[in-house]
Amino acid sequence: MLSACTPSRTEPKTAPDPIVTTRTITRVVCPAEVTAPPPGVIPAYVGAAIDASEAYFSWLAEHLRREKLLAQRLSDAQKDCLK
Repeated sequence: MLSACTPSRTEPKTAPDPIVTTRTITRVVCPAEVTAPPPGVIPAYVGAAIDASEAYFSWLAEHLRREKLLAQRLSDAQKDCLK
């Protein structure tokens, strides 16, 4: 048979490619540790006297500075979450 007489090959019909739509949502979620109210301040004991070394008082001052810094960071984080 002559090649001119053979039917041409046709590609099988396929469904068109589906369209995929993606959507990204960014939500800022504050952890419960940030949104919870801070613990109450512990009042100083009236008449308390501490007899300790200078090294202990130095450590205590650093500890209280650190606690104040952490409380400020928590307060700042709470303000940012509530925006």
